[in-house]
Amino acid sequence: MKNILLGIIAICFCPMLYFSCGKPAGKSPVTISSDLQEGFKNPTGTARAKVYWWWMNGYTDSIRIKEELLAIKNAGLGGVDIFEIGFRPDGMVPSGPPFMSDASLKHLVLAIREATRLGLEVGLNLSSSWNAGGTWIQPEHGAKSLYYSKTKMNAASGAGLALPFSDVLKKDERGKAPAVQLTADGKPAYLKEVAVLAIPARKEGQYLDTASIVNVSAYFDQNKEVLNWKAPAGDWDIFRYVCVSTGELLKLPSPNSKGLIIDHFDSTATRVHFEYFIKKLKPLLGDFTKTALKNLYLASFEATGTIWTPTLPAEFKKLHGYDVNKFLPALFDKEIFGPIVSPDFKRDFELTVSELMINNHYRKGKEIANQYGLALISESGGPGPPLHNVPVEGIKALGALDVPRGEFWINHSRFDHKPDSVDLLMLVKEISAASHIYQRKITELEAFTSFQNWQEGPGDMKPNGDRAFCEGMSRPVIHGFSHNPNGVGYPGIYYAAGTHFNDKTTWWPKVKPFNDYLARVSYIMQQTDFVADVLYYYGDQTPNFVTPKNTRFAVGSGYDYEIINTEILLRELTVKNGLLTLPYGAQFRVLALGEISGKNPALLEKLEKLLKAGAVITGSMPTALTGKNKDRARSLWSTSGFYSSEKKIFTTPSGEILRSMHIGPDFDYPDKQSARLDYMHEDQPALDYIHQKKGGQDFYFVRNTGKEWVSRLCTFRQKGKTPQLWDPVTGQVSPLPVFNQTNKGIEIPLTLPPFGSYFIVFNDKKPGDHYTAIAASSSVDIEYSENGMLFHKNGSYTLKSGESSKLDVNVRSVPVSGPWNISFTKGWGAPESAVLPELISWTKSPDEGIRHYSGSGMYDKEFTNGLKAKEDERVFLDLGEVARVAEVWLNGKSLGIAWTKPYRFDVTKELKEGKNKLRVEVINTWSNRIIGDITSSKKYTKTNLNVRGSRELLWTETPLLPSGLIGPVQLNTVKVLK
Repeated sequence: MKNILLGIIAICFCPMLYFSCGKPAGKSPVTISSDLQEGFKNPTGTARAKVYWWWMNGYTDSIRIKEELLAIKNAGLGGVDIFEIGFRPDGMVPSGPPFMSDASLKHLVLAIREATRLGLEVGLNLSSSWNAGGTWIQPEHGAKSLYYSKTKMNAASGAGLALPFSDVLKKDERGKAPAVQLTADGKPAYLKEVAVLAIPARKEGQYLDTASIVNVSAYFDQNKEVLNWKAPAGDWDIFRYVCVSTGELLKLPSPNSKGLIIDHFDSTATRVHFEYFIKKLKPLLGDFTKTALKNLYLASFEATGTIWTPTLPAEFKKLHGYDVNKFLPALFDKEIFGPIVSPDFKRDFELTVSELMINNHYRKGKEIANQYGLALISESGGPGPPLHNVPVEGIKALGALDVPRGEFWINHSRFDHKPDSVDLLMLVKEISAASHIYQRKITELEAFTSFQNWQEGPGDMKPNGDRAFCEGMSRPVIHGFSHNPNGVGYPGIYYAAGTHFNDKTTWWPKVKPFNDYLARVSYIMQQTDFVADVLYYYGDQTPNFVTPKNTRFAVGSGYDYEIINTEILLRELTVKNGLLTLPYGAQFRVLALGEISGKNPALLEKLEKLLKAGAVITGSMPTALTGKNKDRARSLWSTSGFYSSEKKIFTTPSGEILRSMHIGPDFDYPDKQSARLDYMHEDQPALDYIHQKKGGQDFYFVRNTGKEWVSRLCTFRQKGKTPQLWDPVTGQVSPLPVFNQTNKGIEIPLTLPPFGSYFIVFNDKKPGDHYTAIAASSSVDIEYSENGMLFHKNGSYTLKSGESSKLDVNVRSVPVSGPWNISFTKGWGAPESAVLPELISWTKSPDEGIRHYSGSGMYDKEFTNGLKAKEDERVFLDLGEVARVAEVWLNGKSLGIAWTKPYRFDVTKELKEGKNKLRVEVINTWSNRIIGDITSSKKYTKTNLNVRGSRELLWTETPLLPSGLIGPVQLNTVKVLK
């Protein structure tokens, strides 16, 4: 076995020493794929984020539809998903026409045609709110459930026993009755008999034997509702099972759009629903492929009740080889058949339900959409339990779509820190895994959902967005942009959840650089392929869901993993040259097994085949095994350590196996600050990463997880390549003139600002002259730019190449101090102009109008510059603290928009000797003005969200947010080394 492992090591990684000789002659060579570089600087198409476009209560305005689409285009977004939703009847959001009525279609078609003209992409949610359904759905196509009635019987009862109908209106433990639709005779509008079972009366605590159950359905007269069966001796319980349309309605429809949700497990119901939309839209739009309408969208599944559909018995028998009817009692009493039979039936039933939903809803929906040139997008795998009972194998359900979608939240009180939790608010890793293994290029995420109203600026959204990128997101769908008809005031009407991201948001005029940032990261994520060392099989249980990165499963610090499900493992996973290989080229060194039942002979056979082909596999052996499965499992698992001489499945952790194979971390750095790997809000490590690859280029997206500056010597497991830094905030591609090849990889000193992030890119060209190391009297703090290395901190630096050289940095700083003139937008409570003796947050002003002001504050300052840059220096303007975004002009020239730290600008060319004019426009959020209006007799704002600042706090309890230019503002010299 040792020889086999050494062979694998040689194939996987052949480290070598690399030493650079001679002094750097200039910048490191920059050789990059021109198409990727250009696409990164100016991303287009699907790289651009979309927004949920909320049409609340179906109340829309044709003029504002056009204005909003233009605002979306100009803000650098790529499209919209139209999502009609209901809102509470508070009088501020009027009721529009029924969804998909002629009046509703008029504005839908207008929006699609206008988006076509602007080159935007449109998706359409297939209901007013969620789940799938509408006013057009009849009970036979609506959601269904299984109900039963119980009647006592014995031999003396005789034939013709009346079997009462189930009490379908029985209230649950919370006192809520199902909304079952009834006909005039009191029967459900849709009713189908399923089975009548005779069960011997049992003593309490006694398990039921299926052999004692008699299926007496053939003796039941459905018209007369009597059972013509003569019972044998003894007491019997007669159960009559019926399938009934539950009457479950859409979750939050507009007032005139209340309708049934569909039977998500019935292909006919899916077809009826999809074709309703097609038949309504196609005569008005013609060929969809010539319009902006590209996608149909199904929101997450959040239906309730016991799942049943008329085709379930046939599907169950096809999958498992036995009839479901005798096991129906287990759907209502989970322990009725005992600890051996009940779990097996439960597993078989849940697998059947999952297959029905995947095939009859998601695959069928995709098939219909594709027939008309449309793609299907859905959150088909979640969010899963405990929030919602989504009855599917998550990855397989997502793989049935054209574009899988998940979601992540920011600033939510239910954010879960438990390392083994599903973490409902970061459903990303599952979606990216499905995209990868099913070869879907885009991983969409409902992004930045929040219950905090107007609390965030773009910089506050970035940390969670970067975490999602590090789990594999490749396109955010920002939640959300609420449609605001004319005359509703400011900030206007909004859906209750979601970051409020529309053209009535205060900082909207400055939002494009943030959208450019998202697009640049998305572009690289879409154009490249994910790289990981370990392939994690997440088990064969159903339902099944993936937890966030490094929670339920983790390889170890600096390692990443892909996730595979049963379908792809059985169908497509092979071994080539000792590496686990998928058809699209992804390769892995170790297969790690999650929890498996051992009840699937095909799975055990596949593992045996992979072992024989040379795969390295680790994981616990299933325990609840019987018969041949038990014997086979025993033959597959090793009873000794990783270096067993046999080809076996080990129980050694995957990270330990990699280290035994001399496969070091793909990304490493000292002083991680935390041993935890879950990247939650508590005790998170300093840096996070994801590794992507295309051709000869490797892309590492590295993010600072904290609010302080971080400098680390980072090691990337690369060999003989040349690194560059691609900055998604600016779009600049810069050389990295300091790096060193070691036997562990390429070392690069990196400094990242608070919550900062970069792509570190390695190309195939042989490295040229460069420095191999840098040391400093304190911490190494370097900014890499197109102008060279920039040193922002005082200190003595030692740079090494063939020989050492010293660099002394003496930063000179001049404060831009004294009073500032500031002007505010008229009509929002603040004086039109004021003089600030010093920079403070607006919330600390003695003027109440300034304390509660929301909007733009324009700072003007004339100052005398006595700071002159030397030949090897540049001058930066540092604004200090800014809340929330700023645009800066110096001597009449715009320096750009700053939306994330550091709020600083290179002003070397714009700064003049003597008098200079500085102008800084700072914009906060709507929060402070709304808080002020709550206690003021004069109202400036108008919104439907006028009660709560968040789910947790009323507006009267919500603290004011720091606002404005807080500073300190100063000019700093920066040492430049080219």
